[in-house]
Amino acid sequence: MRSVLSIERKRFWMFSGIGYTALAVVISLLFFTGTVFAAFPLTGIGGFVIAADKITGTGFKLYPQIGETSEKSVWPQAGVDLATAEIENLNLSKELDVSKELGSYGIYKVIVEITASPEVNGNNLKLSISGLQADMVEFNNLNVKESKSDSALNKIGMTAPGITLIKPELNTHSLLAQSISLPSMKLKIKAFDDQGNLIGGDF
Repeated sequence: MRSVLSIERKRFWMFSGIGYTALAVVISLLFFTGTVFAAFPLTGIGGFVIAADKITGTGFKLYPQIGETSEKSVWPQAGVDLATAEIENLNLSKELDVSKELGSYGIYKVIVEITASPEVNGNNLKLSISGLQADMVEFNNLNVKESKSDSALNKIGMTAPGITLIKPELNTHSLLAQSISLPSMKLKIKAFDDQGNLIGGDF
């Protein structure tokens, strides 16, 4: 019989402070849920945000790792592998402070945004993330397993043959895909003034 675990209504939230190990970060991601809303990208860490109406994946794996971010040369993260992924209404965005470079032109912030709809299909995806939140997450045959190791990066892992995320947002530092299709793709570079008002780039 298929085993299904649903985590409803809430947002997985993972946040790692200075001195936390990658293991502690992943445990926080797996088991800490609540009403706290993490605004992405995480302050002082960086990241680009992957958001969607729904993500359905197979061959899910999650494991601790350490990697680079736009703000840190080394930072604890979670590695996520998906054999296949179907992403409904993808939105990938990166916020950049350009006040030094473009402030004299009245542009203080730029958001680079890539959208694709209705459904993006990808194979053999590998992501490095420091935060994940979703209205609901459903696993098929979830397996969380410890392993004896001298390295914190090898002490715990999480697998599931299938995973579904509703309204997910991922604070992401790396995305690799063996293949991916982006139907009706748009690339927007949105410019904002010092008050946060959009002054151009949307269409």
